[in-house]
Amino acid sequence: MAKYQATVQSKASAKEVFDFLASGAKTKMKVKSADPGSLKVTLKSKVGFFSYGEIVDCSITSTGMGSRVDLEGRPVLATNVIADVKGTVAKVTEAIMAEFGNR
Repeated sequence: MAKYQATVQSKASAKEVFDFLASGAKTKMKVKSADPGSLKVTLKSKVGFFSYGEIVDCSITSTGMGSRVDLEGRPVLATNVIADVKGTVAKVTEAIMAEFGNR
């Protein structure tokens, strides 16, 4: 699987969601980059037995009722066909939902 995309709606403000993701989102993922100006965070999962890990780009947008987070996951190495990109994106989605809930 090359890329996987998902969107999460949250009642929390864009800044709250950004701060949560920039802190690692209570996951074991590493924060590769965090840009408060553009509200973008890039998380990287750890290297596994079969994978060099996955990267999840998170773009946070403020909405009238909270925020929207657009997630795009991809393997660290494009040639890695067994990377669990969908599972890693789901892990970030679940962390946001557990912290802030959904609307």
